[in-house]
Amino acid sequence: MPYQHINAAERQVIQRALEAGESLRSIARSLGRNHGSLSREIRRNSGRRRYKATSAQHRAEGRASRPRHNRRFAHKPLRRTVFKWLALDWSPAIISGRLRRDFPEDSNMRVSSESLYHWVYRDALQGGRLYRHLWQCRPRRIAHRSRMPAHSRIPDRIDITDRPPVVAERTRIGDWEGDTVVGRKNQGGLVTHVERVTRYLVSARIPNKRAVTFAAITNKLFGWVPASLCQTLTLDNGTENAAHARIAKAKTMDVYFAHPHAPWQRGANEQVNGLIRRYFPKGTDFRKVTDEQVAQVVMQLNQRPRKCLAYQSPYEAFAEALRGALRT
Repeated sequence: MPYQHINAAERQVIQRALEAGESLRSIARSLGRNHGSLSREIRRNSGRRRYKATSAQHRAEGRASRPRHNRRFAHKPLRRTVFKWLALDWSPAIISGRLRRDFPEDSNMRVSSESLYHWVYRDALQGGRLYRHLWQCRPRRIAHRSRMPAHSRIPDRIDITDRPPVVAERTRIGDWEGDTVVGRKNQGGLVTHVERVTRYLVSARIPNKRAVTFAAITNKLFGWVPASLCQTLTLDNGTENAAHARIAKAKTMDVYFAHPHAPWQRGANEQVNGLIRRYFPKGTDFRKVTDEQVAQVVMQLNQRPRKCLAYQSPYEAFAEALRGALRT
């Protein structure tokens, strides 16, 4: 049976019993409590002679209102470990889970993801910059009231389960995965599309996350690619993808959507976006980034040999497919 804290009615019983001279064990039996719990209750509230139920209840309510994560934060090994992992841009949920895995026997090395968010936001209020390691890079939490799931706000959405099985097999070239790399304060960023087999990247700056803007830039990026190498495009459920019909119409490209919170279903794109972050880290103001700088990074990544391509570069692999498409 789970432990229940001593309540106000029980404290009244304790006060009257103490005034009548009853022993702790006798009081504990009458309340169905452990006498050790009663001993701690009385000791922290002025002792047997001065115990008052009202003041004891006020102290208990005060203790309950104080956040427990403050005490966790005082444990230096936990604090050092958390800050080290935050610096690696690990999410609070990952950190919380990894603590349980790496320190299975140490109860002091425990903190919930919610407590971690409290630490980060409290640090931001004091002028700290820990929040920059959060995915959204926000110094405070934004309340979302009655918000519909993102995937339900995408008209005519076709789920990834309806995508042809050949796409998952990676036996043909022409199936792409798309996403955006978000800039500082969500002002600008990059559109990124990666071909699933060759890992070839096409990318350009985007001034905002409006759906029509994303579709227009995507169509421009694919404008030079032969139709035979534009078979499908798999996107996430961000609302910037809501105008996907414009992409499909411009390139006769079938557009599918991954399951919510399943980035591994667009693993090639996620991997390349991680490489892009080495050049444009979180917090980058893409309004100050030039098209030439983006083109330079794209070229460098496309010329980077990949183990999955037997150390051929994406540029070499895609160029070979492009030559074949142009011959037909």
